[in-house]
Amino acid sequence: MLQFIDKLAISFAPLAKNARSARTFLYQVTADRHREANPKLVLAVTQNDAVRRPTIEVLYRDKTKLVLDCSNLKVADIVKDVGKHAKKLQLEEDIKSSS
Repeated sequence: MLQFIDKLAISFAPLAKNARSARTFLYQVTADRHREANPKLVLAVTQNDAVRRPTIEVLYRDKTKLVLDCSNLKVADIVKDVGKHAKKLQLEEDIKSSS
């Protein structure tokens, strides 16, 4: 999934209850196995108590932008939403390589 993403921007208030899924997603994407999938990934993290709603902004390789309000999402929902367009890009790459 991460190999088709150029930039991830994650913003949340570190102690807010509604930021749990954003924190967990951040923890998952910073794992070594995920970082190895795309070492050029730009990861911007904003941890500030002034952030009202936790958000994740994704910039894909084809310059498509996705903005998620994570206050009512579970981590599985975030992964599904982020991965949806990445799967489309994977399919397009597979079709090009098989031709």
